[in-house]
Amino acid sequence: MATRSTTGPPNRADNPDSVGAVRDVPRREVTGAWFLLAGYATLLVGMVWDGQWHGDVGPDNFWTAPHLLLYAGTGIIGLTCLTVVLLSTWARGPATETPSVRVLRTFRAPWPFLVGGLGAAANLLYGGADLWWHDLYGFDIAIGATPSHLGLSLAIQTEIFAMVMAFAVLRRTRSERWGLVLAVGLATLGSTSLFGQLSELVLDWVPGLAPRVIGLGAVAALMLSLVVGLTRGWRWPAAAGLMFLAVQGGLALFAPAATRWYAEAIGQPMRDYTTNLPQSLVGFPVTFPLVALLAGGMVAWAVRRGVGPSRITAAVGALAGLNTVLFYQFLGMEMNLLVTTLAVTAVGAGTGWLGWECATLLRRFGVRVPGAVAA
Repeated sequence: MATRSTTGPPNRADNPDSVGAVRDVPRREVTGAWFLLAGYATLLVGMVWDGQWHGDVGPDNFWTAPHLLLYAGTGIIGLTCLTVVLLSTWARGPATETPSVRVLRTFRAPWPFLVGGLGAAANLLYGGADLWWHDLYGFDIAIGATPSHLGLSLAIQTEIFAMVMAFAVLRRTRSERWGLVLAVGLATLGSTSLFGQLSELVLDWVPGLAPRVIGLGAVAALMLSLVVGLTRGWRWPAAAGLMFLAVQGGLALFAPAATRWYAEAIGQPMRDYTTNLPQSLVGFPVTFPLVALLAGGMVAWAVRRGVGPSRITAAVGALAGLNTVLFYQFLGMEMNLLVTTLAVTAVGAGTGWLGWECATLLRRFGVRVPGAVAA
């Protein structure tokens, strides 16, 4: 994808060195990025399992297995961030690590691990608030209807951003780029909670509009444009779609089976209307991988035609939004098709452009600045 942008053309970006000199990232940050990925994968499994539990069984408490899995993932993220910050603080020599910030004039925190640590701390804080809320009002309450659920979603989204930021710094090897697309696959499913809740809070008053469709369309557009912007090539958006398919398929197999097994183990009856349908299959369009493959083709076409990156990512975003509205229209969601289609296409195009701009900023985290010295 030829471009006059100072960030370099996407057709060179299957080689991530196309923008400046790539940092020699310290081992602590490379290892930390993979631990963030493992922690968030654990958190996401717990979150999807918890959603399936609420739909198929209902009553729970703070100490159920899905909750423990969710908070175990948060614990992994928090401990990883703390460890990397401490090791970065004690390190000596040239500042080859990710751009960092001084905390309390003492600790040197690389940005992805500062963000992740704050997200993990907020997650645990809102987890306690959620326990208190449910002790007062009961557990069988719709997600998103309570301040504690919204706070949890904000905290989890912060952890998602930290995971993607950590892999945006790497991109040096094929395995690290596969780590990036796996992070994007996990982030795509995990982001549905916050984006869905916020869209319903902000847009629920618009007649005929399906707010959740707008939120999920924005998620799809943002994640695809981030992959395009970070890898600057056509193969990796397609790879992200395949990785999403593996993540969604694995969770669709796991969550209903684990819910039924766990309900039997603790003596809880299933709801009378339980269908055993995997909620992860309807929580986000299963057609997203097809859009990701099309996005890869659009990038390849743009390389040959010399189309600017902001235009192609806006087009990718609009396509992702259109796919979302068609998927939920097929499922029978109540909406004004024309109004929702126009809205989600416009939001998708704008979010696609935003994803490119965010990727441009994130790529600079992985570029060595000549003459940099330790703070």
